[in-house]
Amino acid sequence: MAEQRVEGTLTSWDDARGFGFLSPASGRGRVFVHITAFGRGTPRPRTGEAYSYVVDGHGDRRPQAVRVARAGAAWSPPRARSPRPSRRGRAAVAAAVVASGALVAVALTTGGHWPGAGSPDALWARWWAVGLLVALNIGTAIAYAVDKRAARRGTRRVPERTLLVCGLAGGWPGAVLAQQLLRHKTGKPAFRRAFALTVAAHLAIVALSGVVVAALVG
Repeated sequence: MAEQRVEGTLTSWDDARGFGFLSPASGRGRVFVHITAFGRGTPRPRTGEAYSYVVDGHGDRRPQAVRVARAGAAWSPPRARSPRPSRRGRAAVAAAVVASGALVAVALTTGGHWPGAGSPDALWARWWAVGLLVALNIGTAIAYAVDKRAARRGTRRVPERTLLVCGLAGGWPGAVLAQQLLRHKTGKPAFRRAFALTVAAHLAIVALSGVVVAALVG
């Protein structure tokens, strides 16, 4: 039996969060649509464009559009994404691990020549800083996992600004691991560029702080 396809228009679309709503030509029965429902080769969705789709109302999810294609075009399944990181992704993970070790070393050695740097209180403060850095990275990875789950379920997403701020604050190694292991946010060029800028900004801040401390100690 041929599937029943509906002709409709994309009446709202949040490109940053990757979802919107399709309204049928009849004007009733608006359904949720996620970016993953669009077929292979479909350009980035835009409000006002016409599509054909199938309404999936089964399970515990709200009715949503699946197998979405441009009006007049045949739907083809999106290209399957590898569950494993690509070669570039593995290199990014390795770089993140090395950078994490370097950041921990910086946290433990910064100010080592200050008077009283070897006191128990100073050592405790350094390990406290390391603990905060580790917690931030774990929290950042969890935020990505929560956002990935929300994307699959069509529920409220974690704002991209929050993910970027976590990376800027020092959680970017955890973000890189989550991006590659979960295969999340790796297909959005705009987000990747913004994320790269936050990583560069964080490393610049760390380097500048090191130069300032060295100058004061010297």
